[in-house]
Amino acid sequence: MKILGIGLSGLVGSRIEELLKDKYQFEDLSLTTGVDITDSEKTLSLVTSSNASLVLHLAAKTDVNGCEEDKKEDIKILGYKDIGKQEEEFKIKKTAWAVNVLGTKNIVEACIKSGKKLIYISTDFVFDGKKEKPYIEKDSPNPVNWYGRTKYEGEKLVAKSNLPWMILRIAYPYRANFPRRDFVRVLIDKLENREKLKLVTDHIMTPTFVDDLSTVLDKIIESDLTGVFHAVGSQFVSPLEAGVIISNFFDFDKNLLQQTTREEFFKNRALRPFNLALKNDKIQKLGIKMKTFEEGLGEIKKQLT
Repeated sequence: MKILGIGLSGLVGSRIEELLKDKYQFEDLSLTTGVDITDSEKTLSLVTSSNASLVLHLAAKTDVNGCEEDKKEDIKILGYKDIGKQEEEFKIKKTAWAVNVLGTKNIVEACIKSGKKLIYISTDFVFDGKKEKPYIEKDSPNPVNWYGRTKYEGEKLVAKSNLPWMILRIAYPYRANFPRRDFVRVLIDKLENREKLKLVTDHIMTPTFVDDLSTVLDKIIESDLTGVFHAVGSQFVSPLEAGVIISNFFDFDKNLLQQTTREEFFKNRALRPFNLALKNDKIQKLGIKMKTFEEGLGEIKKQLT
């Protein structure tokens, strides 16, 4: 089976291809291969000309603070009454809305015209973090920052299409090796260099071990499933707790870890929700065991040695 991966060369996509390349044939459309999804004509041409039956859409602007900086410009452009002018401005400026919304719109339309199934990779940041219990797939999104808003707008475009589709929400993906460091690799490197770290106590996350995500994709492709799934790990942690767990695993000095709050750490930056604990029961019912953060770190340690 051939899979057309949009943004396959990134942190998540490249690992998925690495783990599943013996079972599926992958074709990469990304900035690395010269593809800009904000270009509607080129995106339509490339997607419709591919003989892949499935599109895996991973491409996104994920820098939360960078997306927040785009908000003012995005709102200004969205105020233009001329849709053509809107799209031209977004194509030039590559803002969060341009990539995460307009880019997704282009991919959805191309999938509709070519009859391809679409799997859209989304985020836990579509939620506001105010729920006391962990979020399930049926909970209504209510993003509190621009990154989450643009990803939710992408979700809506996918869900409102007449395509066979799936939305996979992931959170804080991490893996052993990649040129761009994820949050785990950042913490490992800094602690290894004995740098003091201020880590937030009042933000709860559900990190996703990327290797598990490849197992999820394999299963849902085989079973031809549709709908929304939380493809996240099986442990809720704060950044401080993550730092303590990493220190224990790699025998780093826990005295390097200092406590801070969202209000202090993210001052003048994008707001982070409090409780982004996501349940993965739907995934577990498929017979897939999503690793806890500690189990994922165990695999990371093996792969790094």
